[in-house]
Amino acid sequence: MLTALFWISALALGYSLIGYSLILLGLGRFFPAWSPRVDAPMPAKVSFLIAAYNEAPVIAEKLRNTLELARGDCALEVILVCDGSSDGTAQVARRVEDPAINVLEPGRQGKALALACGLEKCSGDVVVFSDANAMLAPNSLLAMLPHYQDRRVGGVCGQITVQAKDGGIGMSEGLFWRYDQAMKHAEAQLGGTVSAQGSVYSMRRELARAPRLGCTDDFDISVAAIHAGKRLVFEPDARTSETTTEEVKSEMRRRIRSSERGWRSLMQNAALMNPFAHGLYAWQLFSHKLMRRLNPLFLVLLFVSNLLLIDKGGFYLLTGIGQISFYGMALAGLIRPDLRRLKPVALAAFFTFAHAAMGWGILRCMAGRQSTLWTPSRTKA
Repeated sequence: MLTALFWISALALGYSLIGYSLILLGLGRFFPAWSPRVDAPMPAKVSFLIAAYNEAPVIAEKLRNTLELARGDCALEVILVCDGSSDGTAQVARRVEDPAINVLEPGRQGKALALACGLEKCSGDVVVFSDANAMLAPNSLLAMLPHYQDRRVGGVCGQITVQAKDGGIGMSEGLFWRYDQAMKHAEAQLGGTVSAQGSVYSMRRELARAPRLGCTDDFDISVAAIHAGKRLVFEPDARTSETTTEEVKSEMRRRIRSSERGWRSLMQNAALMNPFAHGLYAWQLFSHKLMRRLNPLFLVLLFVSNLLLIDKGGFYLLTGIGQISFYGMALAGLIRPDLRRLKPVALAAFFTFAHAAMGWGILRCMAGRQSTLWTPSRTKA
């Protein structure tokens, strides 16, 4: 029984961390790549929706950055929803005088309700969602809009680049995001990108719905395209860059909250994992989201079963020593930030605390805890 538990956990982790990406890349060689077509006009108007909480230091720059994205004949409106900010975010925003900007102050109610409030004011053919601290590359809007000339497309996901400050956590998270974006690019060639990341993505207005309370807004909003029988595409030229934090405690809180909401979102959209209804996309969602979120369980089972098997032969002794050493190195890195300048320590610390936060967040969700308010933990690049 213990041997089976060890190998099932090891194989599940191997599939989630390495196997899925290899299979995905392999399938790309045999399946025809996604080929866009033109069967609809270019969107005439775009609504840019930003929800902000205590973003006074960056909100003026964000608004100017957004206004500069307007090009050609496409009209642009900017809906900024200040979610009860206490640092004067709305006042700073109103100093950026432009008739295209509409600043709303519904009070502190959480990001989901802030986005719902903003969506009521969006009148464009396409809604672009973007974080308040995410500055977009100049051609981001121009890169996204042509995709909507294909009626099969319901949404467009952009690319995030994470810039690390001095320290190992940021470096490790930067590696993770490069891996994640590579997966999005590969998935886009098969069943379509699994979901959006909140820094920059867009949706057809008729598909853009308010996220459900307690759910991850970018996931819950973007998969509405799949429910509608349309496709999410990946546009790497719609780019933004963010800077990570080396504050492990604040990042841990953010990840726990994100994992709690992410698990709830996945469960409420579980029908999308039906391969008979959604084909390759269902397999991609299962592998990219569900299996990845089960990794904390498999890691615990692998570690515990390995310890109980450690006297059953040289192989289990070596793997047991390896796991103990890995987690010991991770713990040392979390306690001593200076040690995280060593790349192996930084990677072990990031891997361990990220999965611990993911597991804790899922347990919170299962226990009925629900986070509705949010406090950003990243800073602008």
